[in-house]
Amino acid sequence: MMEEIIRKVLEELKALEEKNKMKKKMMVLSRDAASCENIINRFSDAYDVLFAKSFREEDAPDALVLKDLTPDELMLLAEGKNGCLGPVMEWLMAGKPVYLEPESLAHVKNKETCKKTLFDLYENAVKTLKSYGVLLVYEEKRQKGAPEAGKSSGRNLVTEREVKSTITKGEKTICVTKQTLITPLAKDLMKEYGICTVLKEGGKDHADR
Repeated sequence: MMEEIIRKVLEELKALEEKNKMKKKMMVLSRDAASCENIINRFSDAYDVLFAKSFREEDAPDALVLKDLTPDELMLLAEGKNGCLGPVMEWLMAGKPVYLEPESLAHVKNKETCKKTLFDLYENAVKTLKSYGVLLVYEEKRQKGAPEAGKSSGRNLVTEREVKSTITKGEKTICVTKQTLITPLAKDLMKEYGICTVLKEGGKDHADR
């Protein structure tokens, strides 16, 4: 009996090890790994999350997250230049996923004191990056008050068919709510293709595709 239990445990450990080997890698470009808890929470099911100040293509991550960019880095990227971050533009041109967390940008953090013309300058840079294919990712925070009447609150159920449709469209996110149920087959497919959920509450998406 004990031998059978040990055998099953070893089989499960081996299966888990193989699964982790197959897990994709996401590199977060940030100066402060301690501030990246929300990134880990959002993507850890689909990726092994690594941190670096810059990257090289030979590092071979499967996705990039841009976080805590300086104003200079933001403007250089908007001009199609990499700067010291590594080959971000080449990454985009290759059609590989690049995410940006706008709430970590200096002009957003200092919105109350930043002059409107300066704020608009950097916001236009963010919009330019979005037009290049950069995906905007926001922190998942519950909105105060009840959801607005008549607003869509996302899917109640995500199935394998919906995930396949998302993959076919070339999208990387699926809009959900706290109440959304995801079928096991859908979860497996999402992990395999790096599809992430986007929390939607109060009629407002918390990530921008």
